[in-house]
Amino acid sequence: MTETDFPAPPAERPGPKRRFSPLLLVMILVAIVGVGTGGYGFWTLLSYRMVSVPSTGMAPTIQPGAVVLYRWTALPEIPRGSVVLMDLAAFPDAAPGDGRIVKRVIGVGGDQVVCCTNDNLITVNGKPVKEPYTEDDNGYGRKEHMPFSVQVPPGAVFVAGDQRNNSRDSRLYVGMPGDGAVPLSKVYGVVVGMGSTLSAEPFSQTTAFVEAGLSGDPLSDTGFRTARNLVFAGAGLVVLGVIGTIVSVVRSAGKRRRAAAVPPAR
Repeated sequence: MTETDFPAPPAERPGPKRRFSPLLLVMILVAIVGVGTGGYGFWTLLSYRMVSVPSTGMAPTIQPGAVVLYRWTALPEIPRGSVVLMDLAAFPDAAPGDGRIVKRVIGVGGDQVVCCTNDNLITVNGKPVKEPYTEDDNGYGRKEHMPFSVQVPPGAVFVAGDQRNNSRDSRLYVGMPGDGAVPLSKVYGVVVGMGSTLSAEPFSQTTAFVEAGLSGDPLSDTGFRTARNLVFAGAGLVVLGVIGTIVSVVRSAGKRRRAAAVPPAR
């Protein structure tokens, strides 16, 4: 008997044909879009920081203990009326560990800021500014807040608290080196929201200086809200895509097992 006399082995029955699943592709794409969307939103949120305000100097606008959201990326200019987070080291009597404070910008580089008119209003470049967010008389009640006139140097801002009779700000240092001006290098960012990063609401920006006839539109920045929505939307898409991918793979595997279990037709 030769090798050729042995019977040929039975031909293997072909298994079920693998089919491409459009649903699987869609779910993978959904997950990828979710990663991109959420990642972009998260990256944008990194441009914002939050800080708790411990002092009363910005009351009633910002109460002690309130959490504010500020944008810390460098800005080419800061509009008048903006509320900023600054380093107390900008003032000549600063002590180590003084930390940071939140104040309102009432003058920018090149401005002549004068206190005050007969109606207790500050003037900027000769234009009186009605500031509805203050509740007192611009400091006439305290000796250290007596009338002043100061020229803000380029690359700096002149700041004051909204509670003018109880605020450590630029006005106290007029006549000292720097005349109370705060270099932009000592400004950490502009307050754009009230609350934590994931729950902040836009901070109301004043139009008082524009209404007084001064140039410069108030800062409008709600990018944190858009970024926050992108993070949530991206996370939702990733979850949907992953679940959809798992379901699609499980269903496809089940179909192949059922097809393999069916006996061949004779």
